[in-house]
Amino acid sequence: MPKIPTFTSEARPTAQAASVVSNIQIPLNETVAGALRPLGKAAEDYYIKEKEIETKVQAGELTADATVEVFNAASEAELKNTPQEGIDYFNQKFQSIQNKYKAKAPNKNAGNLFNITFSQNKSVYVNNILKKTRDNLVTTRVTQVDQKVKSKIAAAISSGSKFEFDILAKSVEEDYQGLVDDGIIGTKDLKLYREKLPSLIETQMVKKIAIDNAFGALTLLDDNKNYPNIKGDARQDLRKELRQIATFQGKAVEFATNKRLLESKKKVAAALKGAEADKFFGINPDEINQYYTGNEEYDNQINNLNNKIINNEISLDNNYLTNDKIINKILNNEIKNSYQKFKLAGETEAKSITERIGDGSVNLDDDNFFNNIFESQQNPELNKTNKEFFGFIDKVVPLIEGSPSSKYFDNNYNNRLSSFRQDMYGRFVEGLKQNIPVAKLLDSLSDNYIAKDILDYAPTKSNVRDALLSFAQEQEPVLTEGKTKRLDGETPSEYLERIQNKQKINIDDASSSLDVNKDVQQVGFVGDLILGKDRFLIANWNKHYQTDNTTKNSLKARERLSRDYTVPDEAVSAIENAATNFAGDGGFSKEYLIDALTKIGQIETQYETKIQRGNNPEIENFYARSYWQIEVDTAKDLLENSAPIFGQNFESTFSDYAKDGKTARESLLNLDDKDLVNLLEKDDTLAANIAASLIVTRFDTEIAWT
Repeated sequence: MPKIPTFTSEARPTAQAASVVSNIQIPLNETVAGALRPLGKAAEDYYIKEKEIETKVQAGELTADATVEVFNAASEAELKNTPQEGIDYFNQKFQSIQNKYKAKAPNKNAGNLFNITFSQNKSVYVNNILKKTRDNLVTTRVTQVDQKVKSKIAAAISSGSKFEFDILAKSVEEDYQGLVDDGIIGTKDLKLYREKLPSLIETQMVKKIAIDNAFGALTLLDDNKNYPNIKGDARQDLRKELRQIATFQGKAVEFATNKRLLESKKKVAAALKGAEADKFFGINPDEINQYYTGNEEYDNQINNLNNKIINNEISLDNNYLTNDKIINKILNNEIKNSYQKFKLAGETEAKSITERIGDGSVNLDDDNFFNNIFESQQNPELNKTNKEFFGFIDKVVPLIEGSPSSKYFDNNYNNRLSSFRQDMYGRFVEGLKQNIPVAKLLDSLSDNYIAKDILDYAPTKSNVRDALLSFAQEQEPVLTEGKTKRLDGETPSEYLERIQNKQKINIDDASSSLDVNKDVQQVGFVGDLILGKDRFLIANWNKHYQTDNTTKNSLKARERLSRDYTVPDEAVSAIENAATNFAGDGGFSKEYLIDALTKIGQIETQYETKIQRGNNPEIENFYARSYWQIEVDTAKDLLENSAPIFGQNFESTFSDYAKDGKTARESLLNLDDKDLVNLLEKDDTLAANIAASLIVTRFDTEIAWT
């Protein structure tokens, strides 16, 4: 509570001050009075007046400080249940505060004046306390009756006895009549209480159901035919209360269920593994029912997994990137247990972790690893630390990949990265058990750093070369009597071109071309090997669209194009329009433009955003926009310097942008940078047309690469 402000007068007393009646006596033999005696009666009056003011100031300061405490005491007294309790409490506090501050008075006169002024407002406090506590008394009495009534209703419902219900109405009316007798309510209020009784009974019926099944109770309320006496706001308030209870019950059930399923899955995993390392023999089919969960779908998954192991139809391979996606879904609580079906990006069929075991993406070791993460997820604090750990893994994994392209040709890539992640997690968990702070476990400068031996997991240069050589040999054409065999459907010219390219292969050159710091186009055999059928598009994009032209970017583009992806409807129509408008320009067909624009959108944004993010807030509004990430400078350069290609089709499409007698192209060119940026973000068709204009003016045809 803030201190009540006091005011100090800056006025000086004068001989003309108004007369003040005072009982203060100043002995004339005091020093000041003695000094003033020669001045006569006027000086004596002046001195008396000054002492009176001084006394008032001193008493006023005491009163102000004491008032703060007495206000707090009154507020506390107002919370008491009865007037007597409130007044007794306040009187005790008031007297204590008064004595405390009177003792602080510098003299008797100031103390007496403080007593007078401080006591003046006591009656105001007392009256407020009486009013508040009387209200409290009434509220308490009404609450007691309400609780008593609800208890009687609950008892009658629980008993199921017809007799209890027969006497309920009369008993409840007697309770409410007591409020009338006390003068708290009138006869009109009593009538209202009678009318509310059926609603109260039905409400308690619903709440009894909700104790075990709040969702079921909520479902019953959805039908207005059920419990018709619960109406309007009362029904809505009850529904809100039940939703909260249902949410809590659902979380509790989910937690218990997932915990039970995790324990079951760990038993299954232990039973599937044989005594020998890396060998799995399965569970005796006659005993498999011992490991069932009671859920038919889940039990079928366990049985199918066991059969795959018994029949030796299970792969021990895994996919690090797939596992990474699964881990993220676990961390975000999208996957609650290993039997829950889910889809990853590009998948059409939902499958659980258990169903994925042995398909080449998830192995049994991965499954055990996921179980450990599930177990940690049950603890909110561990969930937080898990996210920190896997964020750390994402940052350091590039150090042991060997090469960004390794995932395409290194058979040990997935195993190496998975082993590293699992080993690090084991060390991380152990460090937490020893109460080592997370920051120290993940700090490379700390003595407790978990990845001190990280370089031991990285492949050597010779490892990378051997992996590439092995992969290349797997891709070799079939030889017939020392000669390269012509493929089915291959034309003579295609055959000659292929074997000529083959003769130029040099594995050392190929491996060196994978250096991410080199500017290469990855054409020929290595291009086919690493970048695939889209190598010419990637090369064009890298050189003319991205303008980076590094292998690192080429590999990034290849990886994104390898994913399954869906083009949004608005992007599809925009691409169709742009390809139509620029078909034939630069020697590029409509079909090529559709293909190129579709793939460039996937490379640039994966069709997930239209806004480029950067690290400079000052130019945030001028970063690239649209699915095709068009820079405002690029757009204006094309509009200004490639005017001939923006023909009639373009003008017809964007005629709404033509202003003040200018063409659409001219009007767009004259826009402020920020306005054009915003337009590129909002208008997919415009952005696709600008991207198409870049392709037809700057891309090389595939002939130029051969």
